[in-house]
Amino acid sequence: MASLKRKAFLSRGGLIVFFAVALAVLSWGAAQTPPSQSSMILAHLNQAISWYRQIVRLDITAGQPSDTIYLENARSSAAQALQLAFQAASAEAALLAQKKKNAADAANPEATSQPVDQQQSISKAATDTDKRIADIQSQIADLNAQIAKAPSKSRQALISQRDALQGELDLYTTIQDSLKKIASVANSEVTGSGLSVQIAQLKQSVPEVFAPVKNATTSTVQNSKASAADSSGLFGQITILFGQMRDMHDIDGQMADTVKLRDTADKLDAPLRDQLKAMIQQGRDIVNRPDTPDPAQTAATHRDFEALTTQFKQVADVAVPLRQEIIVLNQTHGELQEWRTSIGAEYKRVLRGLLLRVGGILLALAFVFGLGQIWSHATYRYIKDARRRRQLTLIRRFVIGFLMVIIVVSGFISEFSSLATFAGFITAGIAVALQTVILSLAAYFFLVGRYGVRIGDRLTVSGVTGDVVEIGLVRLYLMELSGTGIDLYPTGRVVVFSNSVMFQTAPFFKQLPGTAYAWHEVAVMLAPGADPAKVEQKVLDTVTSVYSEYKHSIDRQHALVERILDASVAAPAPKAQVHFIDSGLELTVRFPVEISRASDIDDEMTRKLMELISGDAELKASVANSPTLRAPIRA
Repeated sequence: MASLKRKAFLSRGGLIVFFAVALAVLSWGAAQTPPSQSSMILAHLNQAISWYRQIVRLDITAGQPSDTIYLENARSSAAQALQLAFQAASAEAALLAQKKKNAADAANPEATSQPVDQQQSISKAATDTDKRIADIQSQIADLNAQIAKAPSKSRQALISQRDALQGELDLYTTIQDSLKKIASVANSEVTGSGLSVQIAQLKQSVPEVFAPVKNATTSTVQNSKASAADSSGLFGQITILFGQMRDMHDIDGQMADTVKLRDTADKLDAPLRDQLKAMIQQGRDIVNRPDTPDPAQTAATHRDFEALTTQFKQVADVAVPLRQEIIVLNQTHGELQEWRTSIGAEYKRVLRGLLLRVGGILLALAFVFGLGQIWSHATYRYIKDARRRRQLTLIRRFVIGFLMVIIVVSGFISEFSSLATFAGFITAGIAVALQTVILSLAAYFFLVGRYGVRIGDRLTVSGVTGDVVEIGLVRLYLMELSGTGIDLYPTGRVVVFSNSVMFQTAPFFKQLPGTAYAWHEVAVMLAPGADPAKVEQKVLDTVTSVYSEYKHSIDRQHALVERILDASVAAPAPKAQVHFIDSGLELTVRFPVEISRASDIDDEMTRKLMELISGDAELKASVANSPTLRAPIRA
């Protein structure tokens, strides 16, 4: 029972100590700095820190190299303004603490020593609690040793005492934790926590501003966007233009934040100015007091002057940094305004350059388009051949399209070196993949040249003979001809060759321009005893008479050949020749025929020769068989 009573007493005593200390701490912490003034100071510092960080984050993305000076000046002014803001806040926190102390002293002169006494009470209570906990733990250890050795009859009483001590130990442990928390709060209050500690914590968030030695940092412009705008393409200028617009928007925001921060500092400075004015007036009133020989009155006046001087110094320590901060903020606002004006002027210059470039591109495109129209008009006016007209129209589209692409690319792209490298790789790949097509395109210009191929010409390509029906950019179309001897007729098939066949090893035959004729011959077998000379003359005269009907066409073609070759060429004419063959003598008369009229000429020649032989008995007896028409060279 005695142990239980002692436990209850100690428990009540511990609770009394705990609640007494807690009540003292709570009553001490109740008289703190008015939250309204503290919140204004902290809000001003938070606003200043945010404004400073925004200034620091500004970077040069467009404009002249002189923008580096504006940026560095703005950062330097921002750091100076933030230092002045913290200086004013610290001084004002000290002033508020002094006002609170003065008010507490005036209300209760004995309360001056209360915080120290309360701190001593808390420390003493914590020390007593620690000693009591150690004592209880020692008693519990002794009881545990006795319980291990005690007989069963007395063991239960020892266990009850141990449980009572364990409950008391739990209570004092709880009191010890609470006292530690109260002591930490009390220590922070004694060391000036609250507004001063919060100001110190905010100061740690911007250590670079308050570093004892600041490393000089300079911002450099790698490539001035202003100078780059002159050599940039349309995309580059548009990018620079949007960058300048973004910079002006950011600077406008910084200017607005600067004005807001200046207004906040001015609000904090206004009551301080009023206090200074009041203290100046109070000093004047003291000076204007009438002089008296009373030593007590003189001592009182001296004390009033000292108190007023101390108070004036405390208020001035707050007002002067605030006024300096306002001046620095006005200076920063002016520098930001100059920076904004500089970027605005550069923005107008880049915009003017962009509009001129766009106008130049449009003018060049209009010129190329007009050139295409002139080309098209001249083609339809002076070129009568539909095939040639279609070819020139196709070439016009290619050339005009290529020029337009070059103009657009040169206007939009600025990095021509990279573009040239990329175009080189692309061109090499295209050349390898489309080498046959490229050869065909190159061969096209040979085919349509002065000595090239025309529609209607007869060609022999890779063993295929035919008349040209179409010449494309990459393909050549022939109407296939087939037959024996001098008889060649269309087969109804169109043979398509790649134009690149001109550069291949396969033979490529075509008639010379102006030689649209072939050689045919009449073969007559002479009978034994015939006079070759008479037979030759009669047959040659007959062939010549038929040839004379279309001789003018052959002569015209011959003249064209001489004009093209610029050389003298023997004129084609019928020629006779008698030579030996296995069966005897054979007379052959070779004569030119127009390819387009070869069948009609051969029919006329056959009819004339038959009339000659049937009407001349001597000639009929001189030939062994009927004449034969054949083509010595396949046309």
